[in-house]
Amino acid sequence: MARGAVLLGTGGGGDPYIGELFVRAKIEAGRMPTIIDPDELPDDAFVVAIAGIGAPTVIIEHLVSEVTLLRVLARAEALYGRPIDAIVSAEIGGANSMFPLALSAISGIPVVDADGIGRAVPHLEMTCFSIDGIAATPAILMDDSGNSVVIEAASDKMAEELCRVVTGAMGAVAFGSFYPMSGGQLKRCGVLRTLTQTRDIGRSIRLARTAGRDVFADLIEVLERRDGRPARVLFDGRIVDVMRETRDGWHWGRVTLHELTDAGQVFTVDIQNEFIAARRNDETVAIVPDLIAILDRETGEPLTGEMLAYGQRVKVIGYAADAKLRQPESLNVLGPLAFGLDEPFIAIEDRA
Repeated sequence: MARGAVLLGTGGGGDPYIGELFVRAKIEAGRMPTIIDPDELPDDAFVVAIAGIGAPTVIIEHLVSEVTLLRVLARAEALYGRPIDAIVSAEIGGANSMFPLALSAISGIPVVDADGIGRAVPHLEMTCFSIDGIAATPAILMDDSGNSVVIEAASDKMAEELCRVVTGAMGAVAFGSFYPMSGGQLKRCGVLRTLTQTRDIGRSIRLARTAGRDVFADLIEVLERRDGRPARVLFDGRIVDVMRETRDGWHWGRVTLHELTDAGQVFTVDIQNEFIAARRNDETVAIVPDLIAILDRETGEPLTGEMLAYGQRVKVIGYAADAKLRQPESLNVLGPLAFGLDEPFIAIEDRA
């Protein structure tokens, strides 16, 4: 599941390795997270999204605190004035797929097999929850020192601005509870069964390796099996340059690749926490909200933006976003213009 979450995280969402170790330790101690299908969730259940906020370059060095997770839960129930019946990932990508599992293991509260976007995104308002009118606030933000802040905002975009300021003061990483909603609302606007998808992706990579099969052929078959969404290998090459910086709480950067047999073929991927645009010889081949993933070409291991380094041999995969993300109202929030990219969204299957 952690491996699948890295792929769906499109380079961001934080490296789930530390979260994976935490959840694995709880399972070995007999404390299993509970995952429920959306159909099992009553319409009147009270659900909140649990997420970490901050720069992935900081999150990768940050251990998961059982005390902090339980404090977030307790403060959230006090704020909302009722017990929380279930929790859900705000985004499925990277570490944010692990935090709800960790909290479920130590609290007994079930995690819904769903999330708010079907990938990772750098802004709080970039979720199907927000697009559907479910407010991200009132929300709780907390750090490991016990500092906590209640955020109430007139819009989710302003909530994002406030959360970034607070998170910066907390050392560029914080944990929180967002998007209080009913079970009915989650089932209507969430991207469903994405935890299952992370498992299927990770299992596909593991089994293909073990059997000596083509990891990428098996992986694309598994990806396309979900709602018929197309996936394809966009580039096969070697990383020749990585530029990155942590600024305003985000990881910004660009990775440049050359084809293994033809250095004249140049491929670039732009980063704003996640991989947001891929271009071959300056021609765009994939762009948000469609998913862009970079994987080790020998093992099929999905890589976060922080893992990329000069000399790595990789393959880049493009994967169609969930249909909810391609609706006009979603593209206003998740499309290229929302990321400062001055070009229209064109689906990967409609590109040459």
